[in-house]
Amino acid sequence: MDDRAMQYMTADRTRKRFGRHDVLYSKYTPKIPASAEREYVRTVDAYMRILKEELERGLPKLKDAYERERDAEVKAGIRNDGVTDLMLAVSSVFNAIKNSIIARTEGFGLRRRLETLAHLNRKLTIKEWKRAIKATLGIGIREDYYLGSFCMEQLERWVIENVGLIKSIPEDTLDRMREIVYDGFTNGKTTTRMVKEIQRAYSISRRRAELIARDQTAKLNGQIQRAQQLDAGITEYVWSTAGDERVREGHRALEGKRFSWYDPPVVDERTGRRCHPEQDYQCRCVGRPVFDRRTVSLPIADGGIEVSIQEGG
Repeated sequence: MDDRAMQYMTADRTRKRFGRHDVLYSKYTPKIPASAEREYVRTVDAYMRILKEELERGLPKLKDAYERERDAEVKAGIRNDGVTDLMLAVSSVFNAIKNSIIARTEGFGLRRRLETLAHLNRKLTIKEWKRAIKATLGIGIREDYYLGSFCMEQLERWVIENVGLIKSIPEDTLDRMREIVYDGFTNGKTTTRMVKEIQRAYSISRRRAELIARDQTAKLNGQIQRAQQLDAGITEYVWSTAGDERVREGHRALEGKRFSWYDPPVVDERTGRRCHPEQDYQCRCVGRPVFDRRTVSLPIADGGIEVSIQEGG
């Protein structure tokens, strides 16, 4: 069925729902796929566990090198080539840790796992899209419509970007840990303090990985949601926040307002920064579709009849 025929069919099947109105706001607010977010967090936790285990294996050698060079300096009573010797010893330990991490992460299947997550996100986002259509227009759409190449390019870009993001974390963390060791030696910190700072650096990196997981899940959801709506002839949305105390002031000010998918609103008056829902860092807002009878075009399921759906269903 061509686009024109699909638009005519949509107009015919939804005539009663629109009545005298040209525009209908969605009666259902699509949700960010929580299960996809949880699965991504579990994935990055498992990936970061590899760093933690290899770090724990290498830490005794790191402590020995640190104590040996520090004691030598104390015994000599003067600064000598200890820093150079420590750098060599520390580099050897960290290189061994890095090589072990590379060997283990190659078998982790990060790309494969992220591809699975991307398709899970797509599947759940489509499910929310169907709920919005049913609740507002009373029609069902074909199951296979979004299974082809509709958003495959988007998913591939997301996977590539996220592989790079997650892979960079262990390397960045090890670089930070090297700095902690050198700084500790230069400033005479105890071995215990140095180890605690290394452990804190790991905890910070793990939290960063989890934040990436949550942020990137929302961003992919937002990208698919925008593509779905534009493909259906829906060019506008109503900004909908999560409605809690964590919502940014700039986002809260947009609640309930109508915007174009082609012209993102200002989310920060101070900087003039613009973005759509879920594009901002850690944004949990969504774009509730605005259905326009003159442009909406949907792949209605064969024999599609008016149906109803409960918002929590």
